[in-house]
Amino acid sequence: MGETMEIKHAICPVCGVGCGIDLIVKDGKVIGTYPYRRNPINEGKNCINGKECYKIINDKNRLKTPLIRKNVEFIESNWNDTLELVSKKLKTYNPDEIAIIGSGKCTNEDNYALKKLADNLNVKNIGVCICNSPKIDLNKEIASYDDVENSKFILILGDIFGESPLIGRRVIKAKEKGSEIITVIEEKDITNNKVGELNSNKFIKINNFSEFLKNIDKEPLKRLDENSIIIFNKIIEREDVNLVYNISEKTGCKLLPLLKYCNTMGAIKILPPLNRKEMFDLIKDVKCAYIVGENPALYDKDNNILKSLDFLVVQDIFLTETAQLADVVLPSACWAEKDGTFTNTMGTTQKINKIIGAPGEALPDYEIISKLAEKMR
Repeated sequence: MGETMEIKHAICPVCGVGCGIDLIVKDGKVIGTYPYRRNPINEGKNCINGKECYKIINDKNRLKTPLIRKNVEFIESNWNDTLELVSKKLKTYNPDEIAIIGSGKCTNEDNYALKKLADNLNVKNIGVCICNSPKIDLNKEIASYDDVENSKFILILGDIFGESPLIGRRVIKAKEKGSEIITVIEEKDITNNKVGELNSNKFIKINNFSEFLKNIDKEPLKRLDENSIIIFNKIIEREDVNLVYNISEKTGCKLLPLLKYCNTMGAIKILPPLNRKEMFDLIKDVKCAYIVGENPALYDKDNNILKSLDFLVVQDIFLTETAQLADVVLPSACWAEKDGTFTNTMGTTQKINKIIGAPGEALPDYEIISKLAEKMR
């Protein structure tokens, strides 16, 4: 039999831009990527992260079977016994003793399944960690990527060229059309923004965004109007985000907040958005946590909050730092191994299709959650 080669359309899972990619599948294994040339979002281009996103699919460290902690070690288990254990443990807690955390790396369907599970259990302690993404107002209009390219004046807050190269490409195209680009960055981030400095007409270094955003009557903020756009990804504090929205209301400029994960926008339309502090405040007040697709241990230096839990269930594709602290680990399928949808930063929802099978006994997140819900009845 000869080799079989296929090209399968997909959506890049790396960031919130939502670029189209083509996965190269050879004999049932993904071996590379091409830009999806007919996707209007990235217009046939991909950044280096998008080009290499397929590598996690074949990673030898992928979780393949459910794991249950016995003393200090994990032992492999099967789905029935594992979900039976989780179900029995969850039933021993009151609803206010349980926390459920979703992720912007999961599909809309995954997060919706989590919400339904929480509703059925009457659990109110639920949310999705937005980490370094701005906590945006979903009632406010978000600019499109075409708006970026057609703006007369673009004010960039933070590093978008390094973190969202395809948005950076739109900015460069706007500059080629005559748009003026001003980048404002905090001193602490200056070493990582050489590309932004090269592609901006003006590069402004500040101590902090809070003080800068209050000076709406000074340069460069006073130049904003309805033909302008603010692109931001480093405005994280709620009060600073409010200042950005206030500037937009007063000047008429459009806003494009850049969100961290492939489905952060979709996730926060389903689950309450939580910054890191809010996430840990939620976890520290409960006895049991069910964490899907998120890795809070990265942000808790000593992991005292996670270690204080009586029972921790983690669902992920890898044995993450958080999973290593868990009592039960559930192996999930990655983005190329399940059907669903992602909603990108500007609110466009795109379908993803199952392209290959998941390793071992790993299952799509929504399927695991549904099976657990059945056990809870």
